[in-house]
Amino acid sequence: MNEFGDKLISLRTARGLTAKEVCKQVHIPQSRLNELEWGVRIPTPGQIQSLESFFEIDSNVLGDLAKFKTTDVSQNLMQQKC
Repeated sequence: MNEFGDKLISLRTARGLTAKEVCKQVHIPQSRLNELEWGVRIPTPGQIQSLESFFEIDSNVLGDLAKFKTTDVSQNLMQQKC
């Protein structure tokens, strides 16, 4: 997993919510939330904003973690090209 996904899982489980319940409220497919939690996909800015709003957390808490993940992916791709 990754920091972004770990944070999502932590926020969701601390509130006693299932992935299905969160998806219904933030209007994203459950498969996408699973991918975000497992670090398979990088969230869009809209998904980040929706999740931060739903969980009532400060703006950029998840965004900062997603940027970290994006940087890691970019670095890995650059290393593979070399």
